[in-house]
Amino acid sequence: MSLERRFILGTAGHVDHGKSALIKALTGIETDRLKEEQERGISIELGFAELTLADGTFLGIVDVPGHERFVRQMVAGAGGVDLALLVVAADEGVMPQTVEHLEILAALGVRGGVIVITKLDLVDRDLAEVALEEVRDLARGTFLEDRPAALVSARTGEGLDDLRAALAAEAAALPGRGGEGPFRLPVDRVFTMPGAGVVVTGTCWSGETAVGDVLELAPAGAKVRVRDVQAHGRAVPRGGSGQRLALALHGIKKDEVERGFQVVAPGACATTLRLDARVDLVAHFDGELKNRQRLHVHHAGREVLARATLLDVDLLSHESGCTSGLVQLQLEAPLVARRGDRLVLRFYSPLDTMAGGRVLHCDPPRRRRFDGKSLAELAILEQGDPAELFRQKLREAGTAGLAAAEHAAFAADSAAQPLGKRLYDRALIDEIADRVAALAEEAWRHNPLRGGVGKEEARRKARFAGSAAEWNALIEALAAARGWSAAGDRIGPAQSEVLPDGLQRAVDAVEARLRACGLDWPGAAAVGADLPAGLLAGHDLEEHLRYLAARGRAVMVADDYPVHAAALAELLPRLRAHFAAEGSLNFAAFRELTGLSRKLGIPLLEHLDAAGLTRRVGDLRTIGPALKKEA
Repeated sequence: MSLERRFILGTAGHVDHGKSALIKALTGIETDRLKEEQERGISIELGFAELTLADGTFLGIVDVPGHERFVRQMVAGAGGVDLALLVVAADEGVMPQTVEHLEILAALGVRGGVIVITKLDLVDRDLAEVALEEVRDLARGTFLEDRPAALVSARTGEGLDDLRAALAAEAAALPGRGGEGPFRLPVDRVFTMPGAGVVVTGTCWSGETAVGDVLELAPAGAKVRVRDVQAHGRAVPRGGSGQRLALALHGIKKDEVERGFQVVAPGACATTLRLDARVDLVAHFDGELKNRQRLHVHHAGREVLARATLLDVDLLSHESGCTSGLVQLQLEAPLVARRGDRLVLRFYSPLDTMAGGRVLHCDPPRRRRFDGKSLAELAILEQGDPAELFRQKLREAGTAGLAAAEHAAFAADSAAQPLGKRLYDRALIDEIADRVAALAEEAWRHNPLRGGVGKEEARRKARFAGSAAEWNALIEALAAARGWSAAGDRIGPAQSEVLPDGLQRAVDAVEARLRACGLDWPGAAAVGADLPAGLLAGHDLEEHLRYLAARGRAVMVADDYPVHAAALAELLPRLRAHFAAEGSLNFAAFRELTGLSRKLGIPLLEHLDAAGLTRRVGDLRTIGPALKKEA
């Protein structure tokens, strides 16, 4: 079945209102798996089942605890839910956890659901209808307003067909989840199995994964490899969005994984100690959310403490009439988040649900209250085009650029110039390119043999704030696009490879003389004396040699010891033959191979060592990995 018709169905409701019994009646699966749960008759941990509807839609079911002490597990289970069953017992009606669970589901952005009145066999129909009206009143103004309802008995089966039909109608109205986005699996269970190792389970929020994929366990930061994938208890080659998955992972130990950790595609999420969010008080919270208040943040099954800075209001409370605001949360432990994720905020003590929230920024700067620039930025994130904010940040970053991994969604934006692991403002890069082109042209005209401007000099004059590696990546990209020469440490204009006739004759003559020397360099003075008078036309011999070296036609063995590249290449098969016959090389043997004195022989051996062609062992040399590779 395609991913588009797979959804997650979550139960919610007060303790002992019959959620687990209802799921068993629908699916035949007992979700109370723990002995303590079965003995006490209430759910303590998350339970899981599956249901295929008549139209083929597949529902993975998360049965969450209803007891007040287990709200944390409830939040963990509801995090990836598409549809909810709000379960209310006909003989009790709306209870405290009914109210809190509905508000948590609304805060987490659940998109649809069904109201279910259970235990129909214990009361007459009129009393069940009264319970339904009570729930309808509670649901007014929430995602369950005007949603279908079913009156059922898990014991007799009455109303179960109506419930299935209602679920099918709700699922049909949902847009398909699809497999888009990076892979994300918040972990709600972790255990070990013989032969499989560490196994994590959870509801896949987005993307897909397959056996052999390399993923990241966050916030631990560990790289893990997927050894096995199961979807709803069955081995599959690939699993994804809208499924309950179990992943056997290689590269991690059980005690290194916690509930609320996430298995994600590398670089897909930010691990952060600070979040910006829009928060809305839940309807039945009668307290206040004050600036700098300490509270509990629930996100993707993870619970951390945080301090809330109110950015655009003085106070949030129903009494004041201000129930929505922008908040920066300073977390006491890291969360793994993406923009758009949902949060639940609970009072520090007592643990009452206060508000729901939506993440606007996963790694924001520390913000001041009522700061106009920050509020404008958050307004764009919340209501405007996110690309507009990205472009603004790109401009503000200047030559430092932005990390590509943190802004992968905008890598193809027309304003962005990807270079290596960074993104830069394209207009700024064009300005830098024009500046470097002018510097290169000026330097080449002043002295064509130097090939243009030095890379480091150009970097300094362009005021590039990134690293040398990032500058080199930029120059390579610009050289390819603009036809520059980037030989050695120089940047030259396109015409820099073509020298004026007089200089070209001098370079050719110097190269011919160097080639004739073989490995035995007699010195710059001797070579200069052999060249025709006036040939160098005011340029130093060393400049000609550096020009050849920058183009791979000469090798600078030492500052005052150049060798033609062909002469060095001719030495290599002789060295390889010697090592094949003797195994090692001392200086006497090297002198026989090359005819060099110690003055030149020692620097040449040291060059060969540095190039990996030979390897020094005491006073001897053995064959190096680079020479083996060339064999």
